[in-house]
Amino acid sequence: MRGLNFSTKFALILSATALVAVGVIGYWLSSISLEVLSQNARNFYEVVARDVKSRLEEKTGTIGRLLLEARGIFADPELPTQTAYGFISEGLKRNTSVNALGVYDVEGNFVDAFAKTAQHNLPLQLPQALVDSIRVVPDKAIIWHTTRLAESQIPVIPIAIGYTRGDGSRGILACVLDGAELSDFITRASKEAFSGLQDRMYIVDDSLRLLASYDTLALRKQQTLVGKGIFREITNSSQISFTRDAVASKEYVGLGGEQMVGTYISITEIQSALVIEQPAALVYRSVNEMRKSVIFGLVAVGTAAIVISFAVARQLSRPINQLLEASDRIAEQDFEYRLDESRSDEFGTLFRGNNRVAAELARYQQMNLNKIVGTRNKLESVVRQASDGFIVIEPNRSVFVLNDVFARWFGVDSNNAEGRSFLDVLPDYDLKQTIMDAFTGEETHIPVQFTLQLVGEANETVVKGTFVRVMNDNQLTAVMGVLRDVTREVAVDKMKTELVSIVAHELRSPLNTIRGFSDLIGKGLDEDETKEFAGIITSEADRLNGVITKFLDINRIESGRTDLRKIPFRIHEVVQNVIKVNMPLAEAKQMTVETDIPLSTTPIVGDPDLIGQVMLNLFSNAVKYSEPSKTVTVEVIEGATEMRVNVIDQGYGISDSAKEKLFTKFFRATDDARVNQHVGTGLGLAFIKEIVEKHGGEMGAESQLNVGSTFWFTLPK
Repeated sequence: MRGLNFSTKFALILSATALVAVGVIGYWLSSISLEVLSQNARNFYEVVARDVKSRLEEKTGTIGRLLLEARGIFADPELPTQTAYGFISEGLKRNTSVNALGVYDVEGNFVDAFAKTAQHNLPLQLPQALVDSIRVVPDKAIIWHTTRLAESQIPVIPIAIGYTRGDGSRGILACVLDGAELSDFITRASKEAFSGLQDRMYIVDDSLRLLASYDTLALRKQQTLVGKGIFREITNSSQISFTRDAVASKEYVGLGGEQMVGTYISITEIQSALVIEQPAALVYRSVNEMRKSVIFGLVAVGTAAIVISFAVARQLSRPINQLLEASDRIAEQDFEYRLDESRSDEFGTLFRGNNRVAAELARYQQMNLNKIVGTRNKLESVVRQASDGFIVIEPNRSVFVLNDVFARWFGVDSNNAEGRSFLDVLPDYDLKQTIMDAFTGEETHIPVQFTLQLVGEANETVVKGTFVRVMNDNQLTAVMGVLRDVTREVAVDKMKTELVSIVAHELRSPLNTIRGFSDLIGKGLDEDETKEFAGIITSEADRLNGVITKFLDINRIESGRTDLRKIPFRIHEVVQNVIKVNMPLAEAKQMTVETDIPLSTTPIVGDPDLIGQVMLNLFSNAVKYSEPSKTVTVEVIEGATEMRVNVIDQGYGISDSAKEKLFTKFFRATDDARVNQHVGTGLGLAFIKEIVEKHGGEMGAESQLNVGSTFWFTLPK
């Protein structure tokens, strides 16, 4: 656009603005519609999914009730076998959800069946893991994982319960949720919800293989959806978990390569998930039509905008050309040229302004003040944009300039400060006294430091700097102050001093003990006393070494010099192993250890040895700081995105004030005098907190004095 004049550019800009405005509005409206349609679709899918899930759960509940009823009939010792069989057959006829009920021996081998038809899908052998589970929980109907009786055969879900006959014989009763029946069920549900379309729903098991689908061929192929479709983010079977309620809606590329909008909901009863989906093109059809209308609107508006813009631009060309001519005259230092000031529009204002500028330039040309103005502007710009506090005071005690940083520190209104006496402007007495000393004293540089309490900030701010007497030909021309925020540096120095003091205190006690007993040994003792004192020296030396080692371990972890192993492990195994190895600690104090730990957890990645140290520290602390005969409880909880471990004791407890410093190096919560009966360095909690945070987790504690404490940590999955 370099070769175009202003009016042409203006016309093009107006046209472009109109086009952009229409385009943005159209795109905004279509985006809103797209979002609304997407949300409505997802809401509809979720409602349908929950309805189908409820019906499926009712189906499994009906099967469970049938099994419980059959188990009760078998257990009645007064019923003859033939009568019992008749009752069970009648119950099966009334139950529309079950076609057959199988009788198995205690090893899971098929014995007999009650069936509505000659054909049934009962397995000849129940899965061994299901049989083992029934042995552990014989009184509860167990819904097992999806089972495939043979390759290319539709899968089933066994549901079984143990029974004991009146004569003492035992066995297993089992039914199955047939994949073919489930396929018919969701096909009907799809037709009801989507106006006769039968392919909008399918069910997958906990290995993401098809369990139910209108497509029987795909069902028999046992097709897996790991890393595909709505499950594209799941890359391996360890990430699959349908043991808790979950609903997820998203857009994705379907199995046929088409963009889809779908929702899946977990069916915890059968450890499966129901998927409902539709092509995105069908969902967003109305938005695509709107976008076509926007394109046609852009063409029409663009044409009208171009015509109108060029007409307006022609009216602007004449006064603009006059302004250009006036600018050329000023550039040639011809300040006598004047524009017509009779216009009443905006250009008339511009013309009058241009004429005033020409007159002022003519006056400034005589005064030659350009250099002075430029120098002052540069100085003020540097001072005002400086990150340090800055103030300059003239010999008559008036403020020449101060920046916003200085004004904020000392509560000064910077807009009204310049030109007024610093005695009236500055509220801080020590600051005014320092400036007065600079005016009246002989020292060129006066170092200063102020501790300030700024409005809205809880902590004090420390500023440090120098006030300088600026001299010219032995005459005082100004007093300049430059201050810098040194709050962080002061805090760091204080922390270093406190750390040295704490470390010296922790090391002095064992060193004094070692020295005292060494002196006694040196004076000559009998053999038994020598051995006793030598043992004490060894114990104190080990304590001293432990303090130093743990402190160095913390520093290595904080500085990143300790390499964390990154291997998969199961947190429940680490916790159980620590409890097992250290159970003698609790037994020595007649304490009870209760656990709530899952039989299996999802593997996580990290260093199991270091996590074991975390668990060991929390468990040993719970035992150490509790009275005998108390209870320690250990819980492992698997969440959606993290693992959580709780160690709960009935010990001494910790006050609210102590909890704020609980994970600080060398700190020990001594609210209860009984804590001092136990040896400790105050480094253990700081050490394990660093370990947990290096694994990307969090650690914390809740406690109440004389009631007990709960220490917990989480690790990401």
